[in-house]
Amino acid sequence: MLFFTLLLGSIIVSCSDAFTCINLSCCRDVDRLAFNRLASTTISDTTTTAEDISKCTVVELKDRLREVGLTVGGRKSELIERLNDYYSQTPVNEEEEQQQVEGKHNDEMVLSDDTTEEDLSKLNVATLKDHLRDMGLPVGGRKVELIERLQNAKEEDILKERLRSLGLPVAGRKEELLERLQEASVVDDDIVASDIIDAANDNEEVDEVEDTNSESTLLDILDEILIHDDEDSVALTDDDYEELNLNDGALLVSRETRRAKRKKYWKAQVVYELLKENKYEKAVKKAEEMISSLERMSKEEDDTEYLPGENEYTLLIDTYSKVGTFDAIHKAEAVIDHILELSNDQSNTSASIKPTAKMFNALISAWASISTTESAEKATAILDKMEYLQQFGGTVKPTVHSYSITISAWGKCHSEAAAENAENILNRLFENYDKVLKSDDDQSHYAEKLTPNGIVFNSCIDAWATSGSNSGERAEALLHRMEVLSRLDEYDVRPDTISFNTCIKAWCNSNRPDCALKAEDVLAKLEKHPEYPKRAGGTLKVRPNRLSYNTCINAWAKSQRPESAGRAESILSRMIQSFKSDAFSTITPDSHTFSSVLNALAKSRNTRYKATKCKSILMAMIELHENEGSRDTQPNIICFNTVLNACAFSAKADEAERRKALAVSVEIFNIMRQGKYVSPDALSYGNMLKCCANLMPPGEQRNAMASRLFESCSNEGLVGGMVLDEIRRCIPPRAFLPLLADLGYDKPIRNRKAHSVELRELPRKWTQNVKRSDMASRQRASFAKPKQQTHEKRRDNRRPKKIEKKPVIRRPGLLFEYSSSGKDM
Repeated sequence: MLFFTLLLGSIIVSCSDAFTCINLSCCRDVDRLAFNRLASTTISDTTTTAEDISKCTVVELKDRLREVGLTVGGRKSELIERLNDYYSQTPVNEEEEQQQVEGKHNDEMVLSDDTTEEDLSKLNVATLKDHLRDMGLPVGGRKVELIERLQNAKEEDILKERLRSLGLPVAGRKEELLERLQEASVVDDDIVASDIIDAANDNEEVDEVEDTNSESTLLDILDEILIHDDEDSVALTDDDYEELNLNDGALLVSRETRRAKRKKYWKAQVVYELLKENKYEKAVKKAEEMISSLERMSKEEDDTEYLPGENEYTLLIDTYSKVGTFDAIHKAEAVIDHILELSNDQSNTSASIKPTAKMFNALISAWASISTTESAEKATAILDKMEYLQQFGGTVKPTVHSYSITISAWGKCHSEAAAENAENILNRLFENYDKVLKSDDDQSHYAEKLTPNGIVFNSCIDAWATSGSNSGERAEALLHRMEVLSRLDEYDVRPDTISFNTCIKAWCNSNRPDCALKAEDVLAKLEKHPEYPKRAGGTLKVRPNRLSYNTCINAWAKSQRPESAGRAESILSRMIQSFKSDAFSTITPDSHTFSSVLNALAKSRNTRYKATKCKSILMAMIELHENEGSRDTQPNIICFNTVLNACAFSAKADEAERRKALAVSVEIFNIMRQGKYVSPDALSYGNMLKCCANLMPPGEQRNAMASRLFESCSNEGLVGGMVLDEIRRCIPPRAFLPLLADLGYDKPIRNRKAHSVELRELPRKWTQNVKRSDMASRQRASFAKPKQQTHEKRRDNRRPKKIEKKPVIRRPGLLFEYSSSGKDM
């Protein structure tokens, strides 16, 4: 026994001396090489030339700017110029160079074996991140987290090396590794983790230098000595090691494998970036590559940790849904069917992927984007499948979001039957939620995901708003239902501004004669700022916004009631007064508000001097834009054209009002010609020519004014169908063709009629700036070319003779004297 004790002591002393010598020599070499490299790097950094800086990347330039305390924003040329200015104005002396060398030397000291937390705290964040990247670890977080991550990683690596040398499994967390060492009787129970790590640090360099055979021989000798010396300790045999490996087999597939998580994260981030840029086709291709590469890695490494998980498959299905084609949606369905097969396969124990509600919701959203009745039926079928899986205790259970998307799918069909189906799905949600609340099982967590909220109600109200005939009554009934449910604690339902706005929209789209009155009643209720209790405490105060007023004004603009123009104008006055009195008002008018009121005035048949009123509203709009600094009230081309249209349709008024309307049209058109806000387009010239035809008596004055307008229009390339139609009304037929010839019409005009000139025959430069929608010829019946008529019966094979009817060209005059259509009346 004494012999073995002496032998053990001599072996330990000799080993410790050898370890110390090797460790010291290695440390000296490492320190010397690191210092030389850092010194050269520092000197080169301090003597940086413009050529060296220009070769740096943007990341390197920003790092240098951070080191010297400069801003890092701007382009690469700006970064280079900023660094050149700094180095040219800030010389570095020898003492600063020495301090930089010593500081960088301290940064590299993290590579030494006896590095403590205090040493790591002296390093900057960039150096810590570099070491984390070298070790394959995440680099996000604060400095304290980076230091802790480095310490844990180094301790885990040391423990894994000790376990690997003993033939033990190396998978698991640090606590599991320590427990495994203690169970193997390699260390005593009273040895703490710090002692194990210190001992391993002392011998780490020797383990890299020593040969494997000598290492295993030394361990065998120590095991034999421990067996004879300590009767309580039991050595592990090969069978015991094998049994231990089998028992810890689950730990070999670690859930926190850094490499697999890094691969998945990188691939997913690329897909998310492509989706943000609306590059859906590339996102689908990248997502498919992600799934195939992860499956290939799992097969090559024989490790199921690399298999794509729920997040990866959900992302793939979501990318398919963004494309919005039937082929992509069928691929998404195939992915879900594949996941269902894997989850139902009992023999495949490695497949841990399960279908989730997010996958099915993404598929429902894909079908909802098609906006057809068939796609809404497909979305409903998927919801039925989710409810079926819920009944049998599956992992897939519909959430309130599932019902909301399905209701939205029906709302995009724009029919009364579709709105009925949407409300039926809303009732199914309440039935399912009540069933979950009354169930004996504890499903409180799932009940929170299924709680009806205001979003699902707003989707249903919107479905009725776009349905048509009976939309207003059903939408207001749902709004009243929301107000009732807001007083109940078990529901998360309360009306908001969107709910009221959608109800106003439903009344606006209704066919009832009093729809505008009903819409203004809802707006009046919203202006009282109703309050509703919140589920978590407090109250929700609902206020109107700009859309509330715009929708109501639009309802009056569509109405045929005699007071529609006045009611729309009064709502606009309330908005302007609120905007001027309250600096933080949310109901500021915009260009859409003014254009809707102008449209209501232009279509009104009972408003006198509507041209003057439209002009005053337009001037008020310009005043708000210039004096109050409101960018939303900048006048657009629609507002100016609407005022010209109101002037043109003042033909039935008395002579004084017609003269006033003509003066307003000339003033507004001259403002447009100045180009301060807008420039005239084809519709502007057409409305101006209509004003000439409707408001001026026939004669040389009207012919001269219309000819000048047409000449200016042709020079600007804005001759469209409306312009060609109105110039025929303004001037006599005998003067029309000579006018075209004087302006450059190169077709023969002899023996031609005015109505035979078509828009496509005009020179290209006359029509080059006209929008496609204004190119269509909108000729009146009196000027239109007659259609060809054929015999109803053909008794032989001879071609029937064409019956031509001569066009009736009436004498030019005022609109109400000769117009053959009621459009302008």
